[in-house]
Amino acid sequence: MTNCSQGAWTPQSWAMKPVMAQAVEYDDPKALEQVIRTISTLPALVNPMKIEIARNNFAAAARGKAFIIQGGDCAESFDDVRLHVIQQKIKLLQEQSHLLAQGLGLPIVTVGRIAGQYAKPRSSPWDTLEDGSKTHAFRGHSVNGPSLSERRPDPYRLLLGDFYSRTTLEMIKDIQSTPTVTGPGWLPTPSSLPLTPEETDVAPLETPTGTIFTSHEAIHLPYESAMTRDSYNTSASFIWIGERTRQLDGAHVEYIRGLRNPIGVKIGPTTDSSTLVALLDTICPEPHLPENLGRVTIITRLGVDQVATVLPPLIRAVQKAGHTPVWMCDPCHGNTQITATGLKTRHVGRMLLEATRTYQIHRENQSLMGGLHLEQTGEYVSECIDDMSTNAENSLSLNYRSLCDPRLSNAQALTLVRQFVDFVRRWEDKRNLGL
Repeated sequence: MTNCSQGAWTPQSWAMKPVMAQAVEYDDPKALEQVIRTISTLPALVNPMKIEIARNNFAAAARGKAFIIQGGDCAESFDDVRLHVIQQKIKLLQEQSHLLAQGLGLPIVTVGRIAGQYAKPRSSPWDTLEDGSKTHAFRGHSVNGPSLSERRPDPYRLLLGDFYSRTTLEMIKDIQSTPTVTGPGWLPTPSSLPLTPEETDVAPLETPTGTIFTSHEAIHLPYESAMTRDSYNTSASFIWIGERTRQLDGAHVEYIRGLRNPIGVKIGPTTDSSTLVALLDTICPEPHLPENLGRVTIITRLGVDQVATVLPPLIRAVQKAGHTPVWMCDPCHGNTQITATGLKTRHVGRMLLEATRTYQIHRENQSLMGGLHLEQTGEYVSECIDDMSTNAENSLSLNYRSLCDPRLSNAQALTLVRQFVDFVRRWEDKRNLGL
């Protein structure tokens, strides 16, 4: 069963499309085929029942009956699949969920960029070295390695990615099922939290606090289709395509349009209203069906300086077209800057301002912001800056560990969510008083 009536869809129909953005070129295509055949025989990472629960939760967010917090690494590292690192990521998401639940008075849907975010899009498939020669760009640990000696794409890394995803899911299950000592800022976890729906018969939005849905960007379509069973991408509960892979006639749009998973599309500041509506019509041509409420999540990554002019016409066009998506704000990507020393960074204040402006614009246009999408880590890294001073930029080198884009540290991520909640409460109080 699919949600579309545009012609025959299969998990492999994307291969017939003329546009295949972000494709990985392997020296040995037969080796890739062998790996993909092996992956297609492996058990699901996520049970389809849990995907249906996630879908219902996203529908609730589209109606304003829930709020989504999605967070995690820009690109996960195989080296970080260690218990204490995963614990820190889970703890951060739980604390953010608790802050949002207390401040917004809504059920919180918790989604980790975790257990599969091992591939990344790049602006160019090649890096130019100092001597003028070229080498493959680093595309994430499931494709190649960051050091120059590891840059040749290796299909067997996909098997490693699958192994580390399964290992991470087992760690999450253990973390959630083990009682912990309550301390400052720690959200206590129930002693029995389900990782997969077969462990319990949980109704939508009655998922116990702390349950985490997994997600990643669907970049590597051979892998994604190999993990697809009967229209369910069983590698994650929620997947999205990015600004670089959302071409209307492209392979990625063709792939996601037939899935039962809740699916996301990232939208940058150059997107116009007609393009966005055409994209939604392609992915979800029957928006008035109850089952398609919130099926698509629009993840806006506009930048603090563009959101006030770009977002309102997009909202109005989507409303006029009859779509009811989840609107989620990614305040990270549109606020990336390069320091004098060549490091990518982001200013926490500008990210917060984009998030709060996005919320306000939605409310002023009779729309709802249904979630936050953050690149973050539970560790105390120095990748984003708290002020614009030279000293702040110089401090980035103290513990800059990201494989790709800068992540909010534990403290920065909590501060951003706390201040976002404070803004929402103040704004809603003034609105209710007619101020």
